[in-house]
Amino acid sequence: MVITMNKRRWTSRYAKRGDIVTINIDLVPENGFVPEPLFDTKGTIQFVVGWGNYLPGVHALVEGCAVGDKVMNVSIDAGWGARRSDLIFRVPLVKLQDVPSCPKLEPGETTLKLRGGIEVLVVEIKDGIVVLDANPPLAGTSFSCSFTVNAIDSLPFLDYVDNENEVNSRYQVASFGLGCFWGGELRFMRVPGVVGTKVGYSQGITKDPSYEQVCTGHTKHRESVMVIYDSTKVSYRELLMVAHERLKTISEPNFEIPRLFEEGSEQYRYGFYYHSEGQRKLAKDFLSDSRRCGGDVEVLQAQIFYDAEEMMQQYLYKGGQSARKGAKEEIRCYG
Repeated sequence: MVITMNKRRWTSRYAKRGDIVTINIDLVPENGFVPEPLFDTKGTIQFVVGWGNYLPGVHALVEGCAVGDKVMNVSIDAGWGARRSDLIFRVPLVKLQDVPSCPKLEPGETTLKLRGGIEVLVVEIKDGIVVLDANPPLAGTSFSCSFTVNAIDSLPFLDYVDNENEVNSRYQVASFGLGCFWGGELRFMRVPGVVGTKVGYSQGITKDPSYEQVCTGHTKHRESVMVIYDSTKVSYRELLMVAHERLKTISEPNFEIPRLFEEGSEQYRYGFYYHSEGQRKLAKDFLSDSRRCGGDVEVLQAQIFYDAEEMMQQYLYKGGQSARKGAKEEIRCYG
């Protein structure tokens, strides 16, 4: 492991949680494993420290670095966690006779599905005892991580501003209501130029609501996706097109989504929630195009955005769906 510090660190700013960092990264699988990566592993990447999107180990290494710092060959968890000894256990061979359609047991090759859908690998059979391993197949795997810190920037102002001079910085914020927020967030995560996403609740009347409260409809909140983007790489209009494409995907036809939820629910309303007057005009103009059906999409000034619970953040990515930039795989979510 090698960490090379910028010689002028004493005059430098250090990356902290909530900063936007640009790094040139190289992640190399260790121990010979080659999983299908769900994130970009080489080249220049940008992300908000602490907002997810990349492996937690990358966020931890970047925090506290200054521009010019280099990290070389640091081993980080590949995302499946460490191997747990408590998930390796021994059972009498006769007990496995209750397992439906129990195949011939071959150590290192046979997997069994136990009651409850738990899959285990047969590790060893000796003296009538079978050793079973319930760890995920890739538990304990790792990447060798190397990167150079190219830039550290602050988050843009997240609330509404009416002075366009205040939103002319490189990094800007946009908010969208696209039904269930999981699918919409993953779609934006894949867009080159998007550096951070969060799901949460906006446009409501209750302070800091929980998911359960939002589901009642009493708080009037919409499930929303907040997007931080690099305006030199992707424009707000291009994000509107991504949102529109996502709405067409989940709505058949003409934005008439199948009523999977209660009629009139505020929670799943479609909306473009603007953070500046420039965004408002672009959103209005975009939806006024005769080729688009915008009658079911509200255009409102962005209100306070409350983060959803941690388990809700990057939900589909955590569940194994790709967030690589430019990924085209189908998003498996009705939202």
